[in-house]
Amino acid sequence: MKHIIFAAALALLLSACSAGPTEADLPQQNVLELEVQGMSFVGKDTIKSGWTTIRVINGGGMTHHALVYRLPDGITAEMVDEQVLKPIQMSLTAAIAGDTEKAAQIAATMPAWASNLTWLGGPGMMSDGVTGEATMYLEPGNYIVECYVKTNGVQHNYNPEPGEFGMVFPLTVVADDGEMAEPDANVTLTLSNTGYEISDGAFVPGENSVRVRFEEQRLYNNFVGHDAHVFRIDDDTDVEAAARWPDFFPVDGQETPAPAKFVGGIHDMPQDTTGYFRITLEPGDYGITAEIPNAKENGFFQRFSVGSG
Repeated sequence: MKHIIFAAALALLLSACSAGPTEADLPQQNVLELEVQGMSFVGKDTIKSGWTTIRVINGGGMTHHALVYRLPDGITAEMVDEQVLKPIQMSLTAAIAGDTEKAAQIAATMPAWASNLTWLGGPGMMSDGVTGEATMYLEPGNYIVECYVKTNGVQHNYNPEPGEFGMVFPLTVVADDGEMAEPDANVTLTLSNTGYEISDGAFVPGENSVRVRFEEQRLYNNFVGHDAHVFRIDDDTDVEAAARWPDFFPVDGQETPAPAKFVGGIHDMPQDTTGYFRITLEPGDYGITAEIPNAKENGFFQRFSVGSG
């Protein structure tokens, strides 16, 4: 009988030792997962505060991105849509038609509060079939997740139907702490006013976690700051066109189809902040570019290679 009891106890002990990690042992995650469906982001509209991962599954058939920005107190997504996004589309339409004077007049109608929108990262350019993922520290408040890539001269955030949003996703970050730890990274990309620097680590085949330090930041055309978008360089890739493509300001800027396969990145964030993004890389050559005018001339183009491991 003693032998039976001992054998049972030993089996129980061995089974406990060989068991995998329990849910309590796994690192706490705070993830908002959105799917691209047509010209909409679909998913939960609340997330806890603190370190927060925004993951966008892009099966929408074209290149998208997901800028995350915080709204000033008292400003709603409806106000942004009516007073900022629709005038930008009207200005763009006038510019495409060649009426630059009308385009400038419309652009001048922006409300003063628009300058208080705070860009806080979000997944960068991602081609169809790519899942973009960016992690930022988000305080409680009201936010928007937005894509403004263009197709046939129309921004994806624009919906001509009154009261209907395009790729404008209102998000509430609640006061409860998501308790997610700051991510680790295998490569660090530092952004200053003079360009990019891979300041630590290296890109590898497979999954990469990239720490992005916004050491310095500035606004271009009173709208966007420097950021990082990664694209694959194949034999037939027009590298110059791909490096220029994220620049929103030309009438054909961000016009689909994109001239390269974009695999992710992170949008602009304030100076002295840090964000993270995850990308999966196959062996080959890649470029990092920014959504600013003359990115390459301003130091915001970095070419790198990933070996076969």
